[in-house]
Amino acid sequence: MPTPNFPIRYDVTLSSISGHLFNVTLHIMSPEPQGQVLRLPAWIPGSYMIRDFAKHIITLTAKNEDGKSLKLSKSDKQTWLVEPTEGCIIVEYQLYAYDLSVRGAYINDQYGFFNGSNLFLEVEGQANSPCLLNIKHASHLFNNFAVVTSMPLVTLQSNQDETRYHAENYAELIDHPFLMGDFDTVRFKIGTIDCELVFAGGHQSDMQRIANDLSVVCQQHLQLFGSPAPIERYIFITLLTDSAFGGLEHRASTALMYARHELPDVAEHSQPSEGYRNFLSLCSHEFFHTWHVKRIRPVELVSGTLATESYTEQLWIYEGFTSYYDDLLLQRSKLISLQDYLLVVGQNLTRLQRNSGRLKQSVTESSFDAWTKFYKQDEGAINNIVSYYNKGAIVALCLDLAIRLVSNQRYSLDDVMQCLWQEFGKTARPTPKTVIHDILSEHLQLDLSDYFDLDAAIYTTDELPVEALLKAFGVQVNYRARVDINDKGGNPADKVIKNDFGAQFKPSTTGIEVTQVNQNSAAFEANLMAGDQLIAIDTWQVSAQNAYRLLNQLDDGQLTTLYVLRDKRLLQLPFKVRIAPLDTIYLTTDSVSKTSNWLAN
Repeated sequence: MPTPNFPIRYDVTLSSISGHLFNVTLHIMSPEPQGQVLRLPAWIPGSYMIRDFAKHIITLTAKNEDGKSLKLSKSDKQTWLVEPTEGCIIVEYQLYAYDLSVRGAYINDQYGFFNGSNLFLEVEGQANSPCLLNIKHASHLFNNFAVVTSMPLVTLQSNQDETRYHAENYAELIDHPFLMGDFDTVRFKIGTIDCELVFAGGHQSDMQRIANDLSVVCQQHLQLFGSPAPIERYIFITLLTDSAFGGLEHRASTALMYARHELPDVAEHSQPSEGYRNFLSLCSHEFFHTWHVKRIRPVELVSGTLATESYTEQLWIYEGFTSYYDDLLLQRSKLISLQDYLLVVGQNLTRLQRNSGRLKQSVTESSFDAWTKFYKQDEGAINNIVSYYNKGAIVALCLDLAIRLVSNQRYSLDDVMQCLWQEFGKTARPTPKTVIHDILSEHLQLDLSDYFDLDAAIYTTDELPVEALLKAFGVQVNYRARVDINDKGGNPADKVIKNDFGAQFKPSTTGIEVTQVNQNSAAFEANLMAGDQLIAIDTWQVSAQNAYRLLNQLDDGQLTTLYVLRDKRLLQLPFKVRIAPLDTIYLTTDSVSKTSNWLAN
């Protein structure tokens, strides 16, 4: 039963692997006299989309401490009212857990994973009450059963068949993901922080090497924000699959998903591959959020609710700045070379250059509309929206360079981050949407207008002055055509395509399937559409392997015919060949010393 120290208690049991079921029992010591309202979140902090987690609740019942059933009435998709009663209320419910994602709940034959926002009903009126959580051991379901989470343990564990945890309030309760079952763990240090790297899902990775590299990278975060760190313990909970990518930040841990074959094995001693570098960058990104998102927070999200959307224009600051620093701190740690870092920046610039949506949506609009546009992208997204991650990172790059130029290297974006931490993170004061302007003018007393117009960068669709700013640090921005459909940019290339479809595609049984069409391209003018099955170009059968070769045999301006299947109809589309646009970017440096001034902390 709950106690005065913990008036709310949750018992969690992983009850079925094949059924993917969690059972939860909620004990409420002092329910509201007029009837107790219970509510499950509609979304999880850090992922700005309505998820409707309540859809996974299968059964829900309530009783008093004498076992008498209590009436439950449902007022909306995620809210219930328990009829008034004296004494404790006991609520029992079962949930379906087969959402393999960093924001969900999932059970398979190897492990069970959950976020609290998926499992724990909030007791309305008692959101600030301490909570006790008992995880019942499912040792009979797994060969090796253990539990890992960053939630604090109760000091005295009275039962070997369960593990007890405590949270100061509901917000903390749902901010510690749980992994249980069979997994591998390596412990290491980041400064004074006790860390754990946890892999679930089967692998042959060199976990010790990865832990060592993470320690080096994340030490840069501590140097940036200063001591003491806001945490004493941190856990990288990683769900490994054949092909997946994702991360979600929490106050003392992160939940990650990654492709197991991209990680180095024990016999591999080479420099980090692109796949491994991306994993380190992902970890760096989520660890950065320990300060910047979990403690430095926008005012709209602090005052918001998990029952419905909380809109903010500030995601470009939070996800954009973090996206800038995740790779930059890899370079500062010397785990990647200067050339590798310039490759990454070139890829980021290429992504923005190819996204014509940057000319229609500002980065503040992208932030505000994350709920309906960024998280619900369709085949037209590349033409209509811009990513606050991608463009926000380029805005951060421009800010960093402009600050360094105006202050003659006295200040950098690091000083902005440190001010955010000291003035807002440490004091739990939420940031207004003008926070970056305020720091520049009031704290750093800088006027960047000769080099960078911040208002234009975030409130309009004007192009960013990246080339001029990089040139001041000895970095040249170079443009070329793409090599093939998979070319992400970042590198020079001798052999590039001559002509371009202006569409993205993937292999299909009949030829290639169009997935996106770029506006104002040859494909767009030919009325090619997403979902079309392109089977031939000028009577020649097409495949993913020969598509560009067939196109490159034609001359600029030449008319040809595309043979397309659309909704079981065979169409012949006139296609006017266009030369490939120079939309692929790579960076070169003519002054390593100048470039080093940019990368220095």
